[in-house]
Amino acid sequence: MATQFDILRRQAEGAARNAANRAQGELRRQTSLVGQASRWAGKTMRQGEEVLREQAAGYGRRKTKGPGRTKAAAAPPPRPAPDGYVRRSPVQPLHVAADYRRQQIRRLVTIVVVAAAVCVGLYLLSRLGLFGR
Repeated sequence: MATQFDILRRQAEGAARNAANRAQGELRRQTSLVGQASRWAGKTMRQGEEVLREQAAGYGRRKTKGPGRTKAAAAPPPRPAPDGYVRRSPVQPLHVAADYRRQQIRRLVTIVVVAAAVCVGLYLLSRLGLFGR
């Protein structure tokens, strides 16, 4: 029959064996060449993803030299609500880019030119008989 002390001794020996095995496994994992290569590859991937994320954040944005100049536009006059209430609280002025109108006109002209080119292309293709009858 096992005494209480034998049971405690076996539990202590088992705990010591488990701790030694854990330490040995941790040391094996830390000194593993495959583990080091995996950590380096993971670190390189994270750094590469950060670089790509930074580049993608700036992609498609207009290339400007710092913040552009803006001008304050006049706030629209207060309109009464359907129940007759007129808001009299101060309204923060609206700031627009200095070349906003020029950009809008340029976009509009580009859209009109592209639409005209498509129409002319379709007309010429129909004259050549490519759409069939």
